[in-house]
Amino acid sequence: MKKRLLSILLSVSMTAAVLAGCGGQPSGSQDPGSAVEESGSQKTPEADTSTDAAQTDDVAAPEEEITLTIMSSIQTENEAGLESAMAQQYMADHPNIKIEYIAVANNDLNAQIITLNSSNDLPDAFYMNTAFMPQAKSMGIVLDPTEYLGEDFINSMDPSIIEYASTDGQLMVVPWFMVPVALIYRADWLEETDFDTIETMEDFRNVGKAFTNGSDKWGFAMVGTQNGSGEARFSQFIKAFGVDEIYQDDTGAWVSDLTGDKYKTALQTFVDLDIVDGIVPPGATETGYPEAVTYFANQQAGMIISGSNALGAIVSQNPELDGKLASVPIPSQERHVTNLQVSGYSITTACEHPAEMADFLKFMAEKENAITFAAATGRMPVSSDALADEMFSTPAYKGFVDCIQYALPYPAYSGYSEVQDIMGESYNSMLSGVSIDDAMKQVESRIDTLLSETAQ
Repeated sequence: MKKRLLSILLSVSMTAAVLAGCGGQPSGSQDPGSAVEESGSQKTPEADTSTDAAQTDDVAAPEEEITLTIMSSIQTENEAGLESAMAQQYMADHPNIKIEYIAVANNDLNAQIITLNSSNDLPDAFYMNTAFMPQAKSMGIVLDPTEYLGEDFINSMDPSIIEYASTDGQLMVVPWFMVPVALIYRADWLEETDFDTIETMEDFRNVGKAFTNGSDKWGFAMVGTQNGSGEARFSQFIKAFGVDEIYQDDTGAWVSDLTGDKYKTALQTFVDLDIVDGIVPPGATETGYPEAVTYFANQQAGMIISGSNALGAIVSQNPELDGKLASVPIPSQERHVTNLQVSGYSITTACEHPAEMADFLKFMAEKENAITFAAATGRMPVSSDALADEMFSTPAYKGFVDCIQYALPYPAYSGYSEVQDIMGESYNSMLSGVSIDDAMKQVESRIDTLLSETAQ
């Protein structure tokens, strides 16, 4: 299968969504197909005898033609050709299945799903962003695919992956790949310092200072933008200080650590990496993920907090860095943490062929497909068998594999996106000159308002 898939990849453009997309009808409005008519002349009564029926058993009846519509943000990214190649292979193996992708940018996907749901035009499946899972569950638009996946598939991966793909006990996503968050660093630069490990936050700051020359080389490519990209990384940073941004207490009420001293310390430490320590390239508030990766690829920064997919992005920009990268779990102040970012597709309640959709999604996660996909993208397999491949024991991937044990699932809080925005405002405003006291007052005001609305 790996050779067959690779041969397809050679003929598929990495940036073209060859499988069509926006013209595909949602499953709610498409004709599932009528029964295939029998060919030949009208049968005589004798043709219905058991003997004649037995003679026709060797002739397979044509299978129902099925179209599966999938809303994909991958189709707007560099990995589009890889995803399309897998669909091509599956359709070649299942001639009665037609897969149509609907390409939607990731930042627009959640809103698009909400809009389509209001008009009863949901696709058969859509790419699920982890933070959207609680809201999707409350909307009742996602089918639990467990019965269609089978125990072998579920048991092929670490239980933490299933937990990450679930909300309140319901499996929301068919896991395809995962993108653990860890610290990527220049192994060759570290060898030139007096340090041999990056285990704690103190190690992180010291190594960052050692990497920095104050002119064109900095220790840490900080993503300081106030958006999902920056907030997701900042969330992991503060969790290493023991902060839980939103959770339920013993009474079931939602509470937050964002108003406490641990968050204040974590926030100040994060901002000081730029303002006091000077280990961050200039313009942190405008540095998003693409810019941070470019700093790293251009050898202007030696560390970045990111998902494993950044490995592929960095090496694609600068192939000379292949073999010079390493990873470790997020440095600990009180604990190591990671967000596994288990990714894949959710089968909607509008899907008329959930078994066929689940079978295709399982195919995408198969070992050979997953390893091929990971080698090109840095997006790691979910099955333990695939993760045992020697590829993931290299220094570049080792930290990402090690950090799986420290995974903390997203809280099942429907307003989590606003919690992220509150955190983003606090670090972004401080990087722009707002004091810690003023930033904390704003955090407290917004959190108190949010929690009071939740309690009503």
